[in-house]
Amino acid sequence: MAAISHSLLLVLTMLVAVSTLFEVSTAAGGLRDPKDPKVVEVAEYAIDEHNKEAKTNLKLDHVLKAALQETAYSLIIASRDGTILENYDVVVLLNGDSKKLATFKKTNSRDGA
Repeated sequence: MAAISHSLLLVLTMLVAVSTLFEVSTAAGGLRDPKDPKVVEVAEYAIDEHNKEAKTNLKLDHVLKAALQETAYSLIIASRDGTILENYDVVVLLNGDSKKLATFKKTNSRDGA
């Protein structure tokens, strides 16, 4: 039980820390080209992980905005479920060569503002 609480606290702390990523990354120059192959790879990873977890069949349309801070990518992506196009806020945590999907939620945002 203590391990679960500790893990949950760690994840929540990470989410709070990453929640202001766009504001911080703009000042630190962390914005990335949404068409950069590494950014697209991270977006595809996020969709694949979300599809496994939520049992959906989303397909990446394009990345609207991307920022990289030391240990996380923060993205706004456009994704299709059939003919329906929706935008999502995505956070992918990085640890060496491994990645972990931290956030995947619908948004009305088109540009991260």
